[in-house]
Amino acid sequence: MRLKSTILFLVVAFISNISFAQDETKMEIMMKMLTLKNALVAKDSVALSKVLADDVTYGHTNAMVQTKSELISDVVSLVQDYKSIEPSEMKIRVYDNTAIVNMNSKVVMNYQKQPLELSMKITFTWIKKNKDWQLVARQAVKIS
Repeated sequence: MRLKSTILFLVVAFISNISFAQDETKMEIMMKMLTLKNALVAKDSVALSKVLADDVTYGHTNAMVQTKSELISDVVSLVQDYKSIEPSEMKIRVYDNTAIVNMNSKVVMNYQKQPLELSMKITFTWIKKNKDWQLVARQAVKIS
């Protein structure tokens, strides 16, 4: 009976540690999502450079896919002038060193100096490299 109790305790402790680690990782990803949002709105090239992987593919609702340098250049030069980004219904799934974020978002911006408001569903793929999370892919589709 004592052995069963010990085994049960270890199993529960192991599962609790997994759950805690998942929650901690999800919190890290939420912070990275906030960093990305703030960097886009603030036109912060340094923060964008840190949060985006060198080989990121950043897909938009108009089917344009940008590289890291293209996105940063367009944000800083105000080609893509983000005014506000309002995320909702965020779901985060973690698989070892990979995290997938699905969410809805409302974006108010100027694109090529023209006002644009979008409602979209977005998928973000994050990977952990050198103890830090970086965005490696983003794809958005417009919703009405």
